[in-house]
Amino acid sequence: MRPTNLIRIVPICAFLLFPGCSGNAPEKAETASENAAVQKQASKIIEPCKLVTEADAAKILGEAVKPAEKSEQQVVGMKLCLYNPVDTESTQFLQVTLTQDSFMPPQGIASASIYKSLKDNFEGMRTDIEGVGDEAFIATGGIYIMANGYYISISAGNINSETVRNRLIETGKIAVAKLEPLL
Repeated sequence: MRPTNLIRIVPICAFLLFPGCSGNAPEKAETASENAAVQKQASKIIEPCKLVTEADAAKILGEAVKPAEKSEQQVVGMKLCLYNPVDTESTQFLQVTLTQDSFMPPQGIASASIYKSLKDNFEGMRTDIEGVGDEAFIATGGIYIMANGYYISISAGNINSETVRNRLIETGKIAVAKLEPLL
C-alpha cells in the first residue's frame, strides 16, 4: 500500500472509530441523557408474573393453567411470563412481557423508544385504547401498554375475536394496577 493511501485511511478510521470526532457527539449525549431519565423513572426490575399471577390467568382464561413458563432477553430488557392451560386440548394461553430499562444493558434502547417504534410501525393497523396505563393500543400480537416507564405487552390469541380483545384489555388493566404498588 502506498504511504499516501495510509495518510488518507488513518484519519477516516479515526473519524469512524471515535464518535466524538464525528460531530454527532452532542446528539448521542442527548439520547443517552434521555435514556438515563427514563431509567431513573423505571429503576426497579419487576417480574411480569407479579403483574398477572397464575390465579389471575386461570380466572381470565376460565380454566386451570400450568405454572408459568419464564424467559428473558436482557439485551432488550424483556422478561416474559407464559401461562398455558392444564387441558392439553385447549388452545388458550396468556403471555405477559415486561420490557424495562433497569433490566437492559447500559447502552440499551429505552423501553419508551421501543414502545413508540412499535406504535409508529402499527400506524393505520392499530386500535388505541383509553384507560389502560399511560397509553395503550391493540394490534397484531396483542395489547401494547406504556405505564410509568415500563412497556408491557400481553398476548392471548387472535385479536380479531371480540372475546380475546376484551380479555387483553381486562388483563392490561390488572397488570397496570399491580405495577403501581411495585414501583
